[in-house]
Amino acid sequence: MPINRWLLLLPLLLVGAPARGQTSGRDEDAKLDFFERKIRPLLVDNCFNCHSANTNSRGGLRVDDRGGLLVGGGRGPAIVPGHPEKSLLIAAVTKSHAEVKMPPKKELTPAQIADLTQWIKDGAAWPRPRVPASLTRPNPMYDKLKKEHWAFQPVQQPKAPLVKNVAWPRDDIDRFVLAQLESKGLQPVANADPRTLIRRVTFDLTGLPPTPTEVDAFVKECASAKPQAAYEALVDRLLASPAFGERWGRHWLDLARYGESTGSARNLPYPHAWRYRDYVIDAFNKDTPYDQFIREQIAGDLLPAKDTKQRDEFLVATGFLALGVRDVNQRFKIRFVMDNIDEQIDAVTRTFLALTVSCARCHDHKFDPIPMTDYYALAGIFQSSDCCAGLRNKMGGGGLDYYDTDLLHVLGGRKGPDANAQAKIDDAKARLAQARAELLELAENPERIPAGPEREKKLAAARQKVNKLQQEMVLLSDPAAHGPVAMGMRDAKVIADCEVRIRGEAEKLGPAVPRGFLSTFTVPGAPKVNANQSGRLELAHWLASDNNPLTARVFVNRAWHHLFGQGIVSSVDNFGVTGDTPSHPELLDHLAIRFVRDGWSIKKLVRTLVLTRAYQLGGETPAANLKLDPANRLVWRHSPRRLTAEEIRDAMLAAAGTLDRSRPEGSPAMSLKVIELTNTSALAKQLEEAANTSKRRSVYLPLVRLITPKSLEVFDFAEQGLVVGSRDTTTVATQALYLLNDGFVRQQAQSLAARLLK
Repeated sequence: MPINRWLLLLPLLLVGAPARGQTSGRDEDAKLDFFERKIRPLLVDNCFNCHSANTNSRGGLRVDDRGGLLVGGGRGPAIVPGHPEKSLLIAAVTKSHAEVKMPPKKELTPAQIADLTQWIKDGAAWPRPRVPASLTRPNPMYDKLKKEHWAFQPVQQPKAPLVKNVAWPRDDIDRFVLAQLESKGLQPVANADPRTLIRRVTFDLTGLPPTPTEVDAFVKECASAKPQAAYEALVDRLLASPAFGERWGRHWLDLARYGESTGSARNLPYPHAWRYRDYVIDAFNKDTPYDQFIREQIAGDLLPAKDTKQRDEFLVATGFLALGVRDVNQRFKIRFVMDNIDEQIDAVTRTFLALTVSCARCHDHKFDPIPMTDYYALAGIFQSSDCCAGLRNKMGGGGLDYYDTDLLHVLGGRKGPDANAQAKIDDAKARLAQARAELLELAENPERIPAGPEREKKLAAARQKVNKLQQEMVLLSDPAAHGPVAMGMRDAKVIADCEVRIRGEAEKLGPAVPRGFLSTFTVPGAPKVNANQSGRLELAHWLASDNNPLTARVFVNRAWHHLFGQGIVSSVDNFGVTGDTPSHPELLDHLAIRFVRDGWSIKKLVRTLVLTRAYQLGGETPAANLKLDPANRLVWRHSPRRLTAEEIRDAMLAAAGTLDRSRPEGSPAMSLKVIELTNTSALAKQLEEAANTSKRRSVYLPLVRLITPKSLEVFDFAEQGLVVGSRDTTTVATQALYLLNDGFVRQQAQSLAARLLK
């Protein structure tokens, strides 16, 4: 970690160190004493019952923490240090605010109000929490780990090794594999037969089985004098198929923790998430270079676009950062924000770098050389960005309370609703303003209607009218009502560095850390963060740099995992100190350099791997090989694998002749309104029915979190709230019961039988 980041923390050694912008010395001591004698008791007696961490914190406001007061609740900051006249808290306690009058059913004395006013005017002094001493000095082990751990070192170009059996390799990749085998006295098994090979490569590249006609044709071609040429032609055909993007796009959606709802305590739909799904599939089919694919997903909104269509694609791409799990029921806005930032940091660093950076949220990473300040350097980038998921937090809210129409990307170059729609919005706005005025007049003038049942009835009716008009306004103002919209990211209006959170607690602020990247390894030529932007663009370039030692290694390892059954590094999501070491370290670097040299082309990478002799091996298990290398880490055979949930379902449809290969427009979840979803709700049953009756590929099934289609759930579908580079593989009774009893399976069996009889 750069020494300047550690120096930032030194002032925190003193308990009660002044907040930013405050004075120090005796004057500050006097202000802290004034706070403890006058202000803290006042807040405890009058505010803590409703606005503290141990209560429901009405309005999302905390007054038991300075950070909570600065951030405020649903109405914005409660205090503006130095400016009591701009502070909502003063307006509330003086009863001068039109709507907020605190404390309820009670009046502060003039002396108490004067004390609060003076406290805010003097800068709102508040004792700083004690910072653990370990946070103020670098971990002595970090430098050693940075220099020694294999993953943090620059990628090297290894020389292809010499092998004894020079006739066996078809590629340098084979030479690296064979050299390892020969060094252990092992021999690879024979090549797979043509029927096995076409089935293997067709499933691996498209997720679908080959047709009987395709199998017979390939077997016939392999019997000719040029079987390798026939195989290359087969591979090229599969890579050109739209099914390739559907298969390999699904691999990416596992990493992107793709889901069509928030999950968590209140499960609200993401009705526009499907656009990101389609973007990913198209990117794989177009063979978008992987480095460009990264830049689009991290900072597409900040990239130059040649036209409106490309601009829309770039905006949709940033959905990668927006579609994670969100706890919209979080009562504190700052916690909601910091939890979302943590989720984004975890997604980015696990997906592209295979590092567990989120472990440094509360303390320096226990195993990898990642200090807290590195975490908050990244957090500043995402704190300076708006997450355009269309939702906000609202404790105890419901439906439209969670919906924020400003937090969506408008597509198609639209600037807003047309004149007719705007007229309706303006009319609804005027009616809402009138209804609010009537409610306020009724509430503040009890002499109009004396206290009693009649008055309560009138007030209830007035509130109901306001609520109804508010809902109308939300729906009319929804950009989705006027054209296509998408989830994604954009730079925030306020660009700022992020403060370290003491022990990871959102409200306990330490010093601000300059926005930047990990100090764990060096990326020569990395750009510096633009002071006027969030830093996402520079982060994207840093991640996608040819000189980043992890990005290319991580992706080629993921590709190897999907094609060979396990990665060269078996812990595909963890290249850190606690992860596995490479079985073929020189081969990993060879593949990474080759990947970059080939323009970061995913299709070229996949083609290269499946054309190797190693990929085309049979699945036999000689006893001697099995004894020396039971896990087949050295690749002396091709490890068989079980079909994924999607492959099982899609293969059933293909065999039955009922598979619809077309792509749907959208998703069944796109029609969902912003209301809470549960497993037992009518909407859940509608989604289940849509999944059961769909004949399209499984990648297009509705994927609302916590309501996973049964056909996917029983066969170890990816956990939709986590980065999943390697799915679990289990064998449980429910899988057999599903295949025996499920109505969808029976329907496909009947269709297959009818097809055979016909």
